Amino acid sequence: MSARPRCLDIHAHHVGQPLVDRINAEGEKHGVKIVKGEDGATRISVGGRLTGMPLIPPLNDEAARLKWMDEAGIDVQLLAGWMDLAGYHLPTEAGQWLARAQNETLAEMASRRLDRYAAAAAVPLQDAAAAAGELRHAVKTLGHRAVQIGARVEEEGLDAPQYDAFWSAAQELNVPVIIHPADLAVPPRIRRLFLHILVGNPSETTFAAAALLLGGVFDRFPQLRVLLVHGGGCVPYQFGRIDRGRITAPPFAKGSVKNPLGQYANNLYYDTVLHDDEAFRYLIERVGAGQVALGSDYPFPLRDPDPVKFINKNKEMDDAARRAVCWDTGAALLGLK
Repeated sequence: MSARPRCLDIHAHHVGQPLVDRINAEGEKHGVKIVKGEDGATRISVGGRLTGMPLIPPLNDEAARLKWMDEAGIDVQLLAGWMDLAGYHLPTEAGQWLARAQNETLAEMASRRLDRYAAAAAVPLQDAAAAAGELRHAVKTLGHRAVQIGARVEEEGLDAPQYDAFWSAAQELNVPVIIHPADLAVPPRIRRLFLHILVGNPSETTFAAAALLLGGVFDRFPQLRVLLVHGGGCVPYQFGRIDRGRITAPPFAKGSVKNPLGQYANNLYYDTVLHDDEAFRYLIERVGAGQVALGSDYPFPLRDPDPVKFINKNKEMDDAARRAVCWDTGAALLGLK
């Protein structure tokens, strides 16, 4: 193996003290406030829904973040918000305020260390026109290089026609869309044993991707680039089954997709947060290193503590493939040199 390639972490989260301060100062009139939970931990209430996890210190600790990045061999990290703060159930104006507050605070942090950070925007997807406007502001004014959205908007799939204004803006701006599930309003049956994270997150990602594919979103917006976190959920491993549904689904459940789903494979990208060497080997074999980017899910409990080491354990990858996963794929998605 040749010299270590540069490494970009495309899946990480940050909630800084400036955002917490802004919520304390302005948030309550928008339905967002900092609260103490029954367990004594600090959480954020978004429209009456508490974040699933507390505000853990590493979300805000930049010194610890940079120390971990250095130790893990991460040169640049894409800073994204916490999907529990998406606020899609809020009124549009409140959702706009929450997205703007996150985008401005992330942009400020990234601008101080352009050598180490890039930023991903949040948008109020409950109103696609407002989401498109916020994305344009985040990219053109604040310098964001990606946008992170939930796997659904309440109970609505991402292929619904009312979201086309957002997809159009993402295509126009040429920014990748990172799909990441949220942990809000999860019933106890699913929350027990951490199943909402272990099983629920990959399942939600799979639902979202299948809806985009079968619902014809990539027909309407063929230049879209969508990154599926947690290794794509079940998508790479059940792609044939989803495509079979394109043919065999009963008329009332037929999607509007025009072509075999393999024709849209290059619209989909995947991170490496799999925790399974064999699954990662299959992912690279199935989709190619050019569709896979290193991710960590820092700083949450299920993060990959050493994502570069995880990639390097795959001895079947040559140096070009390793460079692609560590840097080239993610850098191309974000427009980094």
